[in-house]
Amino acid sequence: MISLLLAAGVLFAQAEPAAAPAPPPAAHAVSPVTVTGKKAKALDPNEVVCRKEPVLGSLFPKEICATRQELADRRNLDQASTRQSQALRPWKDPAS
Repeated sequence: MISLLLAAGVLFAQAEPAAAPAPPPAAHAVSPVTVTGKKAKALDPNEVVCRKEPVLGSLFPKEICATRQELADRRNLDQASTRQSQALRPWKDPAS
């Protein structure tokens, strides 16, 4: 049994690998892309939109409705507050 396996291994080792198939001829190296030049429509800052925001400690999100401008102002204020809090960290290395 072992000699049979050994003989099979020798035959497989001597066999030539199959030739790799030739790659298909490339007609175009890059696929064509069409640019239309259309711009996204401007969003109305006074439009009322609603979105769901997660509430800390709750599994249920809270729905917030406000104008786009009010939401943008709130986002900017939140980001400024976060930046200020991170800049005043007492454990922050002053060298960085």
